[in-house]
Amino acid sequence: MSDFKETTGDLQKSNIDSHLQSRLDPTKRVFVNRTLNFANIKLIGFDMDHTLALYYQNTFEALAFGETLKKFVAAGYPAELLSLEYKNNYVIRGLLVDRERGNILKVDTHKYVKDAYHGHRRLSKEERYNLYNAYGINPEKFLTIDTIFALSEVQLFTEIVHFMSQNPGRIKKPYKEVYSDIRKYIDMSHRDGTIKREVIKNPERYIKKDKYLASTLVRLIDAGKTLFLLTNSQYDYTDAMLSFLLNNAYEGFSRWKDFFGYAVVGSGKPGFFVGDQPFFEIVEESNLLKQFSGAFLEAGKVYYGGNARLFEELTGYRGDEILYIGDHIYGDIIRSKDRLNWRTLLVIEELEEELPKLTKARKQLEAIFWSLQEKEAIDERLQKIRSKIAANRRQVTRAKLDGDQKKILRLGSDNEQLGDKLELQKVELKKIDRKIKSLIAEREACIHPLWGEMMKVGLERSRFANQVNAYACMYTSRVSNLRFYSPFKKFISFHEVLPHEV
Repeated sequence: MSDFKETTGDLQKSNIDSHLQSRLDPTKRVFVNRTLNFANIKLIGFDMDHTLALYYQNTFEALAFGETLKKFVAAGYPAELLSLEYKNNYVIRGLLVDRERGNILKVDTHKYVKDAYHGHRRLSKEERYNLYNAYGINPEKFLTIDTIFALSEVQLFTEIVHFMSQNPGRIKKPYKEVYSDIRKYIDMSHRDGTIKREVIKNPERYIKKDKYLASTLVRLIDAGKTLFLLTNSQYDYTDAMLSFLLNNAYEGFSRWKDFFGYAVVGSGKPGFFVGDQPFFEIVEESNLLKQFSGAFLEAGKVYYGGNARLFEELTGYRGDEILYIGDHIYGDIIRSKDRLNWRTLLVIEELEEELPKLTKARKQLEAIFWSLQEKEAIDERLQKIRSKIAANRRQVTRAKLDGDQKKILRLGSDNEQLGDKLELQKVELKKIDRKIKSLIAEREACIHPLWGEMMKVGLERSRFANQVNAYACMYTSRVSNLRFYSPFKKFISFHEVLPHEV
């Protein structure tokens, strides 16, 4: 055990030395998956929702939840559903939704379903095995909660599934159709302005005003970077949100458009990265569109639609000299990285809440690793006892052939004693297994009462963490964290280490 302690200490010291750990508060840090030389980045793009504009989740998602529920009931669903309430932080990003069975799943990087709920009821290990783990799953067949915008609709689905389980026959539609209706009515609530009108009317109630956002953008501009906006939101909403956040937020920048060399709204991501839609110019006086046919995009003007290849042609920037910053692992990060080789920075705003909890839970993690070492030692003792029993049995077989009764009795007595030791060690193994399971559950509950850590499933990486690692060059909790780093810094990844290299 002392050897393990010394080795662990050496590894921790090595990690601190070689990984150049920052003295920054972890919630302010930029984390690096793939080495990126910021000096080579010439054009930096930003999504708006949950990237430049961070929302108060409890008020915004409650608004989306409530407005969708009204339409849901108006379409013929039971009026009792109007009593349902949005539960802040009930579901988290990275979960999978089995729309056929009405289940919410947490899956690790190896596609093992570690946890699952049907409404408010947690599925047993046996249920998870029979439904998913006995045959393996294809995650692509399930809906992924890969954006914060999806939380309200999934939580509403969870509440309705719970209602259906408590009130059999009140809703006769299958779960998949119920989810399809939820999606239809939440999309309708966004399209008809029900949600956006309320946000525009009271932006301070729904939008977090980051006092460092404007100065962070100016710092990048002063370093010679060109900034651009690329959002799926329509112009009127974009104008209202960015006016609230950026107008007159920095001397010499009276309008939000002053920060951006190019601005594209209604982009239709992820289609923007793979499609061939043309650009339209927005005529601000009338808010109408006219097809764009120029040789280059102009600063100060706002464009609609378009596609990434054409964007590169019309701006003169391409490939890995472009960094795109967004919050949607699929719509913003995977497509831009996969198809265009743009560099990527993923905004995971939940880290601001989760990282301090992880810091507090370090002692629990250390206790888990010590217990795992203890279990390994018990396993080793068990194997030695089993091997000795097996060897004695082989000697008994030979002794019977030789007629050596004395040896047979001695070996039999020896195996009885070894058997007693074996049973004692099995009891110890069960105890340590229960302890490890309890420690892991305790740690997960400290992070989130239902789902635990966003990036982990037990001790394994979550599927979401695997996607972040594979597609996001870097990730952080908010855009303004870039102010702590030089615009010419070389962000170096020290995480490309294989198990045999440690």
